[in-house]
Amino acid sequence: MTGAIAMENESEETSFEQLMDKLEECVSRLERGGLSLILATEVYEEGMVLAAEAGRRLSETELRVTNIKAKYQEMMERSEDVIKDQHEEDL
Repeated sequence: MTGAIAMENESEETSFEQLMDKLEECVSRLERGGLSLILATEVYEEGMVLAAEAGRRLSETELRVTNIKAKYQEMMERSEDVIKDQHEEDL
């Protein structure tokens, strides 16, 4: 199993915040330098896997929030219609 595949499996059990911490650590290691070419490539690959997973989770969350907002808007519109209908009946 390659490091990237192991990271993908592990990332499913990792919180978003933990993913971001690990990604920041990868960036820090690369910025500090002093890594061999092979190790730097492995750290870069790990960072890319983490970034992709974080991006996927953000997209899923954005879609979820959009759906919640749409449902709330629909509920509000229905409530306004009921209030309007009741008001018209009272007249």
